Amino acid sequence: MNLGMNRPHQMRYRRGQTVYYEGDPALSLFRVESGLIRIAKLTPKGRVLTVRHVLPGDYFGEEALNKQWRDHQVEALTDATLVPVDPQSITGENLGAVTRSLSDQLQRVMAYEYHLQIGDLRQRVARYLLQLAQTPLGGTDETNRTYVRATHELIAEGTSSTRESVSKIITELRSEGLLQSGYRRITLLSTAALEHMAQHSDLDENDM
Repeated sequence: MNLGMNRPHQMRYRRGQTVYYEGDPALSLFRVESGLIRIAKLTPKGRVLTVRHVLPGDYFGEEALNKQWRDHQVEALTDATLVPVDPQSITGENLGAVTRSLSDQLQRVMAYEYHLQIGDLRQRVARYLLQLAQTPLGGTDETNRTYVRATHELIAEGTSSTRESVSKIITELRSEGLLQSGYRRITLLSTAALEHMAQHSDLDENDM
């Protein structure tokens, strides 16, 4: 859907490139054509916290509908293609598409926040890896094993933890034969075991 534009202008971003920063002018919305986008918030202490992921087909930058400035910083987690959308061009059916997209994202954010608030860090890491596997960061290798292209830092930012704590959990899961990790890539050797872990834990709730 081109939202009133005959030939939508595509903007391409490389992995790790910033789309905009908190405080930038909010001039347009964006539609994700391909790739995975992360909306994040920088805490007063300088920590980056993941707010939500934006998938292909989703819209983001909704501050442009009623505000002058951006509330968050946004970056591409993979190579991505975006289409800017002029808020003035959104009418009728197009408005419905934007509303449905933002509503779907709100439901995902609510589920994401719930998962962050229950269970120990092992559970949260398992949930997040399984979630990322369903995004453009995920894939399958030549032996049909699922993998996720993610760093320990990214997982920490997505589970409201620290890189050191996440590295400890990844090491434990690797020693248990559930994961195989390398540079920016984590292979899920047993998705069934990780799914079980995401729902059950023998540990007391803590953030390690």
